Amino acid sequence: MTPRILTNPPAPGTPEWLSVVSASKIPSILGISRYKSQFALWHEMAGNAQPEPMDEERAAWGHRSENSIAEMWQWHHPDWKLNAKRTLDDGTRTMELAYTDDALPFPNLATLDRRVIRKRSEPRWIIECKTARDLDDWGRPGEENSVPADYFSQVIWQMGISGIHQATIGVLAYGSGPEFHEVKWDESMFRMMVEAAEEWHESLIDGTPPPLDDTLSTYETVRGIHPEIDRGVEVQIDQALALEYLDAVHTMDEAEAALYLQKSRVLQEMGTAHKAMVGATKIADRRSKQGGHPYIQANKRADLGA
Repeated sequence: MTPRILTNPPAPGTPEWLSVVSASKIPSILGISRYKSQFALWHEMAGNAQPEPMDEERAAWGHRSENSIAEMWQWHHPDWKLNAKRTLDDGTRTMELAYTDDALPFPNLATLDRRVIRKRSEPRWIIECKTARDLDDWGRPGEENSVPADYFSQVIWQMGISGIHQATIGVLAYGSGPEFHEVKWDESMFRMMVEAAEEWHESLIDGTPPPLDDTLSTYETVRGIHPEIDRGVEVQIDQALALEYLDAVHTMDEAEAALYLQKSRVLQEMGTAHKAMVGATKIADRRSKQGGHPYIQANKRADLGA
């Protein structure tokens, strides 16, 4: 391992950044991202599709929240010191630290939101900062598997690339203070990620994309690869594919109707209540956007057993 800090890391979204295996890409490479499929990421990195632009307001909130999350962690650990701001080659001032490992056979990157240190003779610590609309996808601090798998894999990648094998994720949800989840270093998991990333990099060189999958991310990518419409041009497709497509359309219509019925039943039972519970397990809650009529949001982590 030969980690080093980059003084001029590629900016997210640039062609240089897209060519690098970064921590944020690891969940998609492993096929565990909640937001972007393997197919979508591959075609973005290959230059066939443009990444969806980041919502500026959401990005600004996420970036600014890092300070409050990191400072709250330090408040709990007053004997630790946050890293100071650094000046990048382009003059930008940031507290983030970008690492790369020159020993790996593919371009790589791990950007740490914050790095903390207690004494120079002691190991350093990573603080990764996240925001969330709610914590339904998270367990409670200290519980096993409390961190969503995609975020967990990102931090293992950061630990492996930087050589800093102690880390905490702070997550801030709307209406609550941050929660802190420690991430334990897993050497075998990092090695698995390196192997997957190397195969991924080779597939980009070979021009061999992943297969299609059933995610919205892949569907949106396929739409974007061919944005033009050749009016009047026809293409013959296999009858079996046509039948599968039409069956899926009809099944979706039936499933959507069934879901609306179940939503209506639960909402009627809830009345003006905030949460629907079965014992101590939250099944769903009622929410409202900008003063509109409340809607129901399922707790997908709910487990009622057999």
